[in-house]
Amino acid sequence: MTEAPEFVRKCVIATNIAETSITIDGVPFIIYSEEVKEMSYDGKCKMQRLQEFEIRCTNAEQLKGRARRTGPDICYCLYSEHDYLSFQEYSTPEIRRVSFDSSILKMISMVLNDSRKFPFVEPPDMAAIDSALFRLQEQVVLSTIDCLLTSIGSILARLPGD
Repeated sequence: MTEAPEFVRKCVIATNIAETSITIDGVPFIIYSEEVKEMSYDGKCKMQRLQEFEIRCTNAEQLKGRARRTGPDICYCLYSEHDYLSFQEYSTPEIRRVSFDSSILKMISMVLNDSRKFPFVEPPDMAAIDSALFRLQEQVVLSTIDCLLTSIGSILARLPGD
């Protein structure tokens, strides 16, 4: 981004992607709320969707660092210190928040058939694996007998994305 003209403030509106390594020169202040949107599986709708959650302590600390890198450390938090102390320290790992269907599909397409025994760094709940297998069989992506890819499953497994 170019430098702002004299007497003009640069305003950047960002999502939680701003917690990564993004740095924009000339942004002396950070303002953030206690809400964050994260991808999560909605059991009622049986689909993934963005849902609002309370920000976590680690999110707040990461965001503070965005202003600190190139100028003064001025952050305006739209929540109280009492609220901050009640936040969870870390986010729930994504593998425990989202539908496991696409991961199971990719694993089976790579001939990693027994996902229950796969050595995940952060293992998902076994119920999530079982639910994903059931949904994939219900949608005729996997065979009900041996949980191998059907012809439709083979096509879906080659598609890019999650």
